[in-house]
Amino acid sequence: MKNTLLFLVCMSMQFIYSQGNNVVVENSYSDYIKIVDVYESSSATVVKLEFNPIQDITGTLHSPSGKSPYVITDKKGNRYALKSQSGWNGSLTGGFGSKSLKANKKVTVSLYFNKLKNFTDIYSLTEVDCEGTNCWNFYDIKVKAEATATLDKTWVDYDVTDADGSFGFKVHTKFYINHMKDQPFYLKYRLMKGDEFLKTPDANYRNISGQIELKSRLKTPYVKAVYNDKSMFLPYKLLREQLPEGVNKIKVDIDLFNEDGTLLKHLGFKEITYTKR
Repeated sequence: MKNTLLFLVCMSMQFIYSQGNNVVVENSYSDYIKIVDVYESSSATVVKLEFNPIQDITGTLHSPSGKSPYVITDKKGNRYALKSQSGWNGSLTGGFGSKSLKANKKVTVSLYFNKLKNFTDIYSLTEVDCEGTNCWNFYDIKVKAEATATLDKTWVDYDVTDADGSFGFKVHTKFYINHMKDQPFYLKYRLMKGDEFLKTPDANYRNISGQIELKSRLKTPYVKAVYNDKSMFLPYKLLREQLPEGVNKIKVDIDLFNEDGTLLKHLGFKEITYTKR
């Protein structure tokens, strides 16, 4: 809350494009405080604020047991209490309390709250029992979470016969993906020898660049999803056409792509061996 100076403020809309998630605040009472990110840690929902006053002021960040501590409210009206903070460096325990803010000097503060089930359900950030333009309150917060994905493991079944009778190998992948609910995406495998992608004239197994590519279109109904075993088959004949005799060490490049063709996440590589006799 502002202590010493009252600024001319108005209801405003903030569009914040942070390094993490995209945050839009439809209604804010302050012209020098912004929400720059909302995300989750292992044990908290975190709201990151940026203070940048145009004049020297003194402000107070109330502790969880103080007069007007921050709370966040979700879209269903449930409240989540403040647990701790970092970056404020006030005079009281836990860094809470009053401190001076210098003109045009940015201060970033992270507020840690009891964890929401889904942090994108946040609706407001408000000071308890504090209303009006003297309060650091934010309403109608919208968070579009950045999609994340993590590879768990990849394994290969060699000498497999496919449903059409083709002989080859099958590549399996287990991975986690978050914040792609109801959005189609592709899991793609491409093969490399050294730093070069292998190519094929076979239209069933190539992309527009002529590279050998296996792809599977996916869509999940969940905010957080795990694909325990996504597998795709490649016939040996494609490798015989491209590789010399003997033992060939190749890599499977494992990627996720958005439906528009842009890279969503590079998951990793899987080294395999193919022997041409």
